[in-house]
Amino acid sequence: MDWARQAMARRDSGDVNDKTHLSNPLIAATDSDPGAPAVPISSARSRKSFEAEAEVRASPKEEATLTRRYNSARRNGHSDNYGVGYIDEEETFKDSKPEPEGEAARGPAHEDSIYNVMSHNFGKAKAQIIRNDSATTAGQSLAKAYMSMRGGEEEKKKPVRPNLDPAAATKATKAAAAEEEEGEFDLFEEVGQVDRLHLITEEEHRENMALISEYDLSVWDYSKRELASMAWSMYHDAGLIEAFQIPADKFHNFVFAIFAASHEVPYHNHHHFFAVLHTSWLFLKTNPIIRDNLAKTDVLGCLTGAIGHDADHPGLTNSFLSATKHFLSVRYNDLSILENHHCATTYTILNRAECNIFCNLSEADWKATRNVIVSAILNTDMARHFNLVANFVKMFKNKTAYECVANRNLRNQIVSMVVHCADISNPVKPWFIAKRFADSVAQEFRDQVAREKASGVPCTPHMLGLDKKGQAKMELGFIDVFTFPAIVALNSVLPSLDPCFTHMEQNREYWQDIMEQSAHSSQGSRGSRGSTN
Repeated sequence: MDWARQAMARRDSGDVNDKTHLSNPLIAATDSDPGAPAVPISSARSRKSFEAEAEVRASPKEEATLTRRYNSARRNGHSDNYGVGYIDEEETFKDSKPEPEGEAARGPAHEDSIYNVMSHNFGKAKAQIIRNDSATTAGQSLAKAYMSMRGGEEEKKKPVRPNLDPAAATKATKAAAAEEEEGEFDLFEEVGQVDRLHLITEEEHRENMALISEYDLSVWDYSKRELASMAWSMYHDAGLIEAFQIPADKFHNFVFAIFAASHEVPYHNHHHFFAVLHTSWLFLKTNPIIRDNLAKTDVLGCLTGAIGHDADHPGLTNSFLSATKHFLSVRYNDLSILENHHCATTYTILNRAECNIFCNLSEADWKATRNVIVSAILNTDMARHFNLVANFVKMFKNKTAYECVANRNLRNQIVSMVVHCADISNPVKPWFIAKRFADSVAQEFRDQVAREKASGVPCTPHMLGLDKKGQAKMELGFIDVFTFPAIVALNSVLPSLDPCFTHMEQNREYWQDIMEQSAHSSQGSRGSRGSTN
């Protein structure tokens, strides 16, 4: 039974084990039913009418009140009335806390502009995640459509560490970090920084911007040092270096430490870490009105969560870790195992003095940024995909650009969706990039199947039979069921994603051609064998 059928069986039996969202209402609940009723932000807000654009933006005092209400919300479960980011705006609080200081308390600037929602469709990519059908019909169509889960200079390679015991894992992680840090400060001094905030010169920054401003960046063609400088350019371009006084040496060490937390696995390595950072930044860069109306802490949390979202990934799935009783599954009680570990690993790195890029944040900004990062990373769990997309569509339906960023709750949802879409964005890249990432995913799946057989646990169905035809079929299913509907949803809020749809359409045609050619080749070989007999 595949993942989709298992999830629906758990839902029908009432056995929903993943309750991570109960402790953080910004995290999508694990539920396989995309047709479930959406969770309203509040009944009060749904009746509000915005008569003028100037009235849309919540004042700093109102925003602080909404945030306290959100953080105090107790009704966040699987019911139809409460769920992701629910705030009861009619509830009153007797004790009023002082307003927070710093970037977290400030609302973004206001501009007069409204986004138009663009509609896209192509080929056979008609699998819709959000429907008005009944939950049963949506579940059945989802089960049928489901095909898969997601799954230059070479630095010194590190040993694979997927099945270490806790003590050995800690030792290995520290050893890998120490190995990467050797000569880091010498390397930093060689850069010739302008001042303590600038990792590279303005000329190098302009060169980086020319490279990273499109979706065709081939991450394999650059060294870790070059990728780190590009990451700095993204933070600098977003105004984060100056806003939060991020020291250049700490930024350099942080990125290298995140890269050092990469295992020797085909896909979930430092190339993927950087690709998700780059795509998240590009989503926001190409939509300046939304980006500029997010708080700086939102953007800081978005980019930092993106680069750290898979830190210390062993190249195995949550289901494998649970089935083999891995120590991480025990530590996190089988709830978003890897995502919790990635988040903890990122903050373990940030807690090192030499890597603490948050060293100059105010207490309020630090807490606001952490809230964004934790929500963004935990929402990359593919088990949360359908709930995340469904709630995003309902929350932002018919909203103008300024209504979309009217409070911190909505802005956090945008960040979570940006990072999640970047995480599954391989099909939105040009073919030569999408194909190479797809090959890496397929190889990582094959490696897991080998480990499943060796461990005596059932093999994951969608990871079996990944020859040319099987891989093409898997990629087509991933585009139709996961990436396309998610990008459509994101495009309703960030409507500058035309290149993504163009690339998806082209890539889908390429995969369709590969599958058809493989089928013809298979039929031809069978025919020749028959004539020989």
